[in-house]
Amino acid sequence: MRNATNLFGNLYRYHQFWFMAIIGIIPSMAMAETLPRGLGPASMDSYRQTIRLTFGSEAAARQARLRIAPLYHDLRAAFSTRMDDSNLNNLRVAEVMAQFGQKGTFYLNDPHNWWQDSIDTGVIVPRERFLEIPRRLLNGGNSVGGHTLNHEMLPAMSKNVAFHEIMGVRVALEVAAASPVSSFVYPFVFYQSELRQGDDRADLEDMLRRSGFYQLAEHRYNKDWDSGLQDGLFIILDGSTSNGKYSESVLTQPRCDDDRPLFLVTMHAWVKQWGGPEFPKLADIYRKWSGRKDWWYCNQNEYAAYRYQALHSRLHITVEDNLLQAVLTRPNPLDLNDWTPLTLRVEGVDKDDVVSVESPGAVVERVDLGASPVFDIFHGQEHGAVEVYAETVNAGNADQLDEVTSRTEGLRALLYRKGHVLTLALRNDGTQALQDIRVTFRLPLRWTEGVVRKQVGTLAAGASAKLAVTLTERTDPEHYSDGVEYDVAQVDFCGARRARLFATCETPNCKSGPSFARNGFWNLGPLPGDLAGFDPQIFAKAFLEGGSPQKEYAVPWGENITWKTLEPTKAAVLDPDIIPTSGKSNVLRSYKWDSTLYFPHEKVLYVFYGQIVSPKDQTVRAVFSRKCVKHLTLNGQKVEGEELALNKGQNDVRILYAPAPGLGSSFEESNYGCYFRLTDAEGRRVENVRFQRPRAP
Repeated sequence: MRNATNLFGNLYRYHQFWFMAIIGIIPSMAMAETLPRGLGPASMDSYRQTIRLTFGSEAAARQARLRIAPLYHDLRAAFSTRMDDSNLNNLRVAEVMAQFGQKGTFYLNDPHNWWQDSIDTGVIVPRERFLEIPRRLLNGGNSVGGHTLNHEMLPAMSKNVAFHEIMGVRVALEVAAASPVSSFVYPFVFYQSELRQGDDRADLEDMLRRSGFYQLAEHRYNKDWDSGLQDGLFIILDGSTSNGKYSESVLTQPRCDDDRPLFLVTMHAWVKQWGGPEFPKLADIYRKWSGRKDWWYCNQNEYAAYRYQALHSRLHITVEDNLLQAVLTRPNPLDLNDWTPLTLRVEGVDKDDVVSVESPGAVVERVDLGASPVFDIFHGQEHGAVEVYAETVNAGNADQLDEVTSRTEGLRALLYRKGHVLTLALRNDGTQALQDIRVTFRLPLRWTEGVVRKQVGTLAAGASAKLAVTLTERTDPEHYSDGVEYDVAQVDFCGARRARLFATCETPNCKSGPSFARNGFWNLGPLPGDLAGFDPQIFAKAFLEGGSPQKEYAVPWGENITWKTLEPTKAAVLDPDIIPTSGKSNVLRSYKWDSTLYFPHEKVLYVFYGQIVSPKDQTVRAVFSRKCVKHLTLNGQKVEGEELALNKGQNDVRILYAPAPGLGSSFEESNYGCYFRLTDAEGRRVENVRFQRPRAP
């Protein structure tokens, strides 16, 4: 079914422009008067604008064909830069981009934290790093995008942590940069585990949509999966000025009208790879690919917003005498999170045939693109851009509004959750009324209500309001309730300026259910797999074959080692199907600065000791990585396949585990720990079992 959906989705995307064009030229036939809700795959609210084109004659008005251009100013392609991570030397990259009129997006982590691969650029950390660095990166028309708060491998995180990483970085960056964020890239370009059959990928997409992201700067993502997210053709050029014949052909090939791609170049602000502190190799790229008259040089917010509007806006056209009137239904810019105008082209007539173009309450600008009349229509004046961004944090889930000390344009807000009810309390402490108050609740995956919008309207000076949302728990809540829940209310309103206030709250939830493996094992390790004279399999042989566990073990590289568990708060960030090892995404030899983690070996192994309690004799299937699980014993018998014959009562489980670093990288999901899940023959989780740690050895 998913493959059929993908095929339909791809055909839909490729041909939708012409479908819309046909709708645009049909006179007022059966066009619904009801304003559509949930416009497009990101379920954006919409509004209408009226456009009036006066022609020199009735014949010209009836001959004219109005269409939405697939790309801004009907250009052939878009060109942009992508830079990942909160590298301080992004500031130098921005300077190089500006020299050549280039624009792009810096995909950042928590803006409180910055690192630097080289100080040779002369860039120093400013005092107000949270605010100053993101805002400096915007110079020249750039934007910032989300890359999670802590650069974690999202499929290895618990669902609540993953949502906080995605939603939280958007909140933090919009407040820090005072600029909207709608584009995202996955850390390590890692969005699914091979063991989950796409379930985690679908969950993460849902989190992105709930968080307000609708673009991924990664063209490979949609090749085998119709996500509905905007994407672009990404060419990695880290440290290269040409990337060989491939980039040359891609950047010069002709494109058809319904396939207007975004070319994304570069990826990281690494001084060494770019030839030194002045980034000469990067300058060579921009020198070569700048100044193309048929390319749109843009950032990702602009591109995503334009393409989404072009794909999902609608034109309803009527003609009377020499007047062509078009009703444009387009996404609300508060949901687009961008105020890029739409370009409309009038075909079938000369530009001299159009006497005037106007739209009540909106700016319309003519564009000189040859013989055809072309114009940009901006968003209506009542849909102006956000100027002020702020956040109120309720980390303790308090329910007293007076405990909130901060105000934005006079508005005080508090978000809290009690059980299945999420409440937003508002009070206008200013001296003037607040207008156009629109609240968007953005919720984690535990709740079936992903995005809930409510209109408050006007809040008079001194007045208060409360909005309550009753939440519906999903049918399989255990996997989605683990850890601390992060809820967000996005409050958009007009005071002296148009403002956005994020009210956030954090609520501890229940621990992972007993059918999850995370808390059911002791851990012995790390053990070196590359130490001369030491063989981990021989070391663990007696235990793996059923021998009694010892309290501690003598080892040749230092002090005796003992059975242990990862500290609970560190383990709780992981997916509950993962038996924790280090809880980190890279090999332990990388942590030279941390004596509690550093282990100077290329290969490491761990031994796990746990129990599965079953209410009956039953055979289940164990899902785990065969390349990492070197030995699995159940009740003293080595398991060769995936089936586990569980006895009624306690079942002894012993595992020898070896994390496998990814190709060319020390970052790998398996470094966090061992994925281990029990399913039935149809792949459904076995919920009548309980993982538990045996008594401490």
